[in-house]
Formats: sequence, C-alpha cells, structure tokens
Amino acid sequence: MENLIWLLKRIRPYSFLLVLSVIGSLLQSSGASAVALLVKGIIDDVFLFRNEEELVKTVLMLLGSAILMQGGFFLSKYTVVLASEKTLQDIRTEIFQKLMFIPYGFFIRQPVGDIISRIVSDVERIRQILVDQIPTVLREPFVGIALFGVLIYRDPVLTSFLLIAVPLMAFMVKFFGGRKGKHVKKTQEKTGDLTQVLSQSLHGIENVKVFSAEDRLLSFFKDFNRGIYKSSAKAEFYVVGNTALNYIFGYTVTAAVIFYGGYRILEGDLTPGDFISYLTALFMIQPPLLNTQKALMNLKGSLPVINRLKELLEMKEETSGGIRFDGFKDSIEFREVKVKIENKEILKGINLTVKRGEKIGIVGHTGSGKSTLVKIIPHLVDYEGSVILDGIELRDLDVKSLRNRIGMSTQETFLLNASVRENMLIAKPNASEEEIHEALHLAVCDFVYRLEKGIDTVVGERGHSLSGGERQRLAIARLFLKNPDILILDEATSALDMETEKLVLNNIWKFFKGKTLFVVAHRISNITECDRIIVMKEGRVVEEGDFKSLSAKGQEFFRLFRNSNML
Repeated sequence: MENLIWLLKRIRPYSFLLVLSVIGSLLQSSGASAVALLVKGIIDDVFLFRNEEELVKTVLMLLGSAILMQGGFFLSKYTVVLASEKTLQDIRTEIFQKLMFIPYGFFIRQPVGDIISRIVSDVERIRQILVDQIPTVLREPFVGIALFGVLIYRDPVLTSFLLIAVPLMAFMVKFFGGRKGKHVKKTQEKTGDLTQVLSQSLHGIENVKVFSAEDRLLSFFKDFNRGIYKSSAKAEFYVVGNTALNYIFGYTVTAAVIFYGGYRILEGDLTPGDFISYLTALFMIQPPLLNTQKALMNLKGSLPVINRLKELLEMKEETSGGIRFDGFKDSIEFREVKVKIENKEILKGINLTVKRGEKIGIVGHTGSGKSTLVKIIPHLVDYEGSVILDGIELRDLDVKSLRNRIGMSTQETFLLNASVRENMLIAKPNASEEEIHEALHLAVCDFVYRLEKGIDTVVGERGHSLSGGERQRLAIARLFLKNPDILILDEATSALDMETEKLVLNNIWKFFKGKTLFVVAHRISNITECDRIIVMKEGRVVEEGDFKSLSAKGQEFFRLFRNSNML
C-alpha cells in the first residue's frame, strides 16, 4: 500500500486527467446500463406488440448507448494514459537529474548496468502499472456493476451474422496497427537515443562533474524524454481509438442483428425466448470481472519494483560547501589523507604539498592509488584527513565553482553522440568559433577537418567513429578551450603515438605555463618536464623528487623505469 500511495502522489499533478477518466468510466457504465435496459423495451414494446416504429426507435437508442459507452471508454482510457505518460516523463527526468548530482562514489560501487536497468526496465514496469493495471481497476468495475445479473447464452445461428464484420475488422487492424507500429518504432528509436545519453553520461561522469556539464546533459536528456512521451502518446491514441471503433462497429453489427432478429420475430419466424438468449450473450459480465482480478493481481506483483526506484530517488546528492572558489592562488596540501572504498583502503596517510604553478608527475604500479589521489582535487572522492586549498578545507568549498577552475582528462575518454562542436562546447558553452579552432589546433586535432562535415560531424556513441588517439586528442582540446587553473591528466595520452604525444605535450607545457598540472603516467616521456615526481606504492607516497634525483637513487622509481613500464 505504501508503494501504491507513493505512485499515486507522483500522478497527483495530473489529477484533472484522472477526474476526466472517472467521468469517462461513468459514461461507459451508463452506456452499458442503457444497452442492458433496452432489452426490456425490445421484448415488451417491439416483439410482443410487433410495433415497427418502436423497433426503429429502440435500435437508434441502442446505437446511441453504444456510442456513449465507447466514447466513455475512450475518454477513460486515453486520459489516464496521458496522465501516466506525463508521470513517467517526470520520473525519468527526476532519476536522471538525481544521477547527475549524487556523489561520484556511488558509481564506483554500483554497476552501471544495474543503474540503467532501473531507469529502463523498472520504469517500464511502472508504466505497466500506470497505463494498464490502474486504468483497468478504475474502469472495469463500473462496467461490471452495470452489466451485473446478465446471463450468458449463445445462439449459433444469429452469431453467424457477425461474420460480415471480419473483412472490415481485418482492415482496421491493418490500418491502426500500421499507424501504431510507426509510432512504437519512433518510441523505441528515441528510447535508444535516451539510453545512449544515459550510457555516455554515466561512463563519463568524472568529466561531466569536472566540466560542470550536468545542466547541459540534463537539457539533452529532457529533449529525448519529451520525444518518448509524444511518440508513446500517439501510439496509445491509435490503440485506444482502434479499440473504441472496433466496439462501435461491433455494436453496429449487433444492432443490425437485433433489427434482423426483431423483424423475424415480427414475422413469426423466431420466438422472443430464442432472441433473448442471444441478446443476453452480448453483455457478458465475465470480462470486466476477470480483467479487474487480473489487474489487481498484476498490480500487487508489480508494486515491489517501486522500491528500487525509491532507493535511487531518495539518495542524498553530493554535498557542497558554501565558500566560492575564485581561482588557485597559493597551494594545495594533503594532510594524512586516507580513502576507503567498500572497506578497502586505497590511500593511506598521504602528506603532500603542491605550490601554484608546479607540474607534478605521479607514477606507480596499477592499483597504487594514483588516480584516486588526483580525483580528490575536484572532490570526486570522499576522504578522511584534510585537504587544504589556499588555506580552505576542500569540503568547505562550493563544488561547482571549484570544478569550474579544474580541467581533467582521463584514459577513459568521454564523448557524446553529437558533433565535434557540441563535444567541445561541454567545456565552454559560450566559446567562440575562433576559440574552438584554436583549441583543436593545440590538441593536434587536424583530423577533424578531414571529416565529412568538419567540426559539425557527429562522432558516434562514445566517439566510435574516431580512433582511440583521436578521441583522446579531442578530449584534450576541451582542456585547452576551458583553460583551467588546475589541470589533471590521468593517462590522457595513452592512445597517442610517440610523435603526436610529443607535439600535444609540448603544447600543454607552453599553453599552461604558470598553471598547476598533475600528470598521472606510465610513460617516462610524460613526466620529464615535471618539476616534481611523486612515486606511489600500495596507497602511499614512497618517493618524491625530480627526474634526475629519483633516477640516481636506484629505488622504486628506478625499478619502474628499468622494467620499461614507463618507456
């Protein structure tokens, strides 16, 4: 019951549509009741007294009641579908917004596949509740009550008249099925686009946060989400319209059968009892009762899935301090910094001071904590101890203003399924054409101008149309465009050949002269220009110094170099 109440609260903003749905249900049940009541008039006023004028009147009233009933069905079904689709649109947007602003640590612990499953599969289950099960519970009991007491009898002879409906029914199935299929296809395509945005955003969540691109990606998501709503609403329009017209046509055929059967009674070819047995068979009570029972059973079985969405939506967003960061002026100090992820200690008592303008190389074996260390700087990772940035504890700084001054590029390149231009504008939405082209030039992205549409070429999902090196250069170009105070390169040139890497690094050293750089690397060429090199092992800083002094010691750094891991 708690989950059902939670869901009903979500649909509350569209309660006026639910009111219309209830009105439609009342109209539908009124029409069904009128049809049932007309049976008495047909027997008493038409068949017994053989009144042809009353026959025409009764048949017209029957047709009017049928139209009222199916008009009520259409109003009841389609309005609740609209309310449900709007609610689903809101839920999807709220989930994505939550994902954009919850702590980065959540994505380390939680498999991306599970997150996407919650958004796609679980929301689809919610859709079944809202679009199928709740409407059935709201509608079918009214119809069932209206038809209560009607007994089921079938007359094979009169039923054969319904065969004339087969060709037209087949046409309507083809017509409405085709229209529905077109919009279902659009819905699936737009759902695929939405899934791409989800996948890209979650895989590149580090870059999203460091570039403060949450709002921009949320805008993309809303566009795709709106498209899904429109396509789904149109598809349901044809589904509901087809059902309503099928029933209207069915009752039209039934009216014709009644007219024909009544005429036969007037002629003495058919007894009233035979006709009544056929007429009562048209108004069965079993379907609404069975539909209601089935809906309640499915509703009960589907409600537990709401807990998975509630867990996600109720997660706390990442905390932010209240002190605005206006630029890196002095130093950043790590004081006894520790990081634990799922009870595993990644960093152990890090003490490190970096002055503004220093270029710091960070090396060590895989798993030594290099990436975790640099992810603390933009406050992606929670930590114990203290990190002091220009005399202020990192936790006390406003996260958005902090990340606006930091640039980060990792081995895992983040690219949207959008144009080169759109991917560049993530770093600086108001960048001029000149600034974009300059950044591309500095990152040696000359390949862009050989693409089919140049800077407006769509790079594909996660940049699949580009090589690994091209993707990395495009990601580095964003750093040139953003021009941050603090630059973090975490294996950012791992896919580049030696010659291209040398060109890119030379441009980085020149362009960011006077800026603070953190360079995580396995190759020696990436850190020879660094002022200091930090050597990490098992979560600790074990050596520190410049390239020459560390090489001369013959210890951990020398062993890394000798084993060619950095060559």
